[in-house]
Amino acid sequence: MKGLKMSKAAVVVLASLSMVLVSGCGVSKRGKEMRTQAYSRMDEVNAGMLHEQATTAFETGQLDKAMNLADQAVVRYPKGTDHHVLRGRVLMELDRLAEANRSFQKAIDIDEEHADAHYFSGIVYERLSRDELASDLFHKSSQLDPDKLQFLMASIESLIAQGQFDEAEKKLIERFDDFEHNASLHHLHGQLMVMQGRHDEASHSYEMASLLAPNDLHLLEEWVRVRHRLDDHAGSLAGIQELQTLHEQTLGKDMLLIKGRALSATGRDHDARSTYQDIALDHGDDMGVWEEFGLFAWELGDWRSLERCTNRLNAAGVDNLNARLFTAVCARESGDLQKAAKVLSRTLEAHPDHPIANALLASVHMRRGENEEAEKAWKVAVKSAPKGSDGVQVTGVLGNGP
Repeated sequence: MKGLKMSKAAVVVLASLSMVLVSGCGVSKRGKEMRTQAYSRMDEVNAGMLHEQATTAFETGQLDKAMNLADQAVVRYPKGTDHHVLRGRVLMELDRLAEANRSFQKAIDIDEEHADAHYFSGIVYERLSRDELASDLFHKSSQLDPDKLQFLMASIESLIAQGQFDEAEKKLIERFDDFEHNASLHHLHGQLMVMQGRHDEASHSYEMASLLAPNDLHLLEEWVRVRHRLDDHAGSLAGIQELQTLHEQTLGKDMLLIKGRALSATGRDHDARSTYQDIALDHGDDMGVWEEFGLFAWELGDWRSLERCTNRLNAAGVDNLNARLFTAVCARESGDLQKAAKVLSRTLEAHPDHPIANALLASVHMRRGENEEAEKAWKVAVKSAPKGSDGVQVTGVLGNGP
C-alpha cells in the first residue's frame, strides 16, 4: 500500500510537472514576443538618446564624435530614419558624399515620405553638380513638407541654377501668399529679377525684404547695388547712409565706389572727391580705383587729382587706354602739347576711330593753331561718337572738349 501511495504521489507530481511545463511553454512563447517588443522599445529609446548626443556633437563641430554616436544609433535601431539622416549629414560635412547619400537613401527606403532625407540627398547631388537630380529631390521634399520654407527655397534656387527662370518665378509666386511675411522669399524674388534684368521689380522686392528683415546688412547692400544699376542715386545714398549711421557698418570698396558715383551724379562734387580720395588711400594697390578716380577728376576738371591718378597708374606700369588718355590730358593742361599729341597719335594707332582720343587730338591741334588738322580729327570724333551725340556731347562724361 505504501508503494502504491508513493506511486500515486509520483504520478500526481509528474502530472503537475507536465502541466507546469506545458503551461510554461505557452508563457515562454508570449514572453519571447513581449521581450522582443520590450527590447525593441529599449533599443529605440537608447538610440534616441544616442541621436540627441550625436546632434549636440554635430552642432558644436565635433564631427568625429558625432559620427561615432550616429553609427551607434543606427546599429541600435536600424529602423530609425532620423538616425540615418543624421549620419548622412555628418558624412556630408566630412565630404564623404557617396556614403552620405547611401545613408539618405536608406532613410528613403524605410520611409519614402521622409522629406528631410530627400532634401539632404538633393544637397549631395547639388554638390556633385547633378542639378537635375538635385532639383527633383528638392521638389519632392517641398511636396512632402510644403510648410518648410527651406525646402521651397532650395527647389526654386535649383531651377534658377538650371536657367529655368520662368518656372522658378511661377513656383515662387504660387507660394507668396503662404510666406508673405518672410524676407527670404522676397529676397530670392529680387535676385531672380536681377538675373532677368528686371531691376525695377527687383528693387521693389528688395524693399519688401528689407522692411521684413531690417537688420540684414547683406540684403541692404544688395539693394544698394540694385538701386545703383537703376541710376537711383538718391536711393543708393540713402541705403549707404543707413549702413553707416544706423548699423555703424564700415563700407567695403564696392559700396564706397557706389557712394562716390552717386555723390558725383547728384552734384555733390566736394563730397565725391573726398570719398574717392579715401578709397584711393585705403585701396591704393587697386589700379581700378585709380582709373575711376581719374575719370571723376577728368569730368570735374580737377587736373591736380587727375595728375595724381595718372602718375600712380604710370608708376604701376598700367598702359591701357584710360592711362594714355589721362597722360594726354595732363600733358595738354600743363602746356606740353607736343607730348599730348605724341601720346594721342600712338593711342590712335591702336584705336583709330576712338571718339574721345580724336576729340582730344583736335583740341591739341587747335591750341597749336593747326586748324585743318583739328577739323579732320574733330570730324572723326563726331562720326565715331555714339548715335545721337553732337559736338558738345562727343567726349561724353570723360571729355573736356576741345
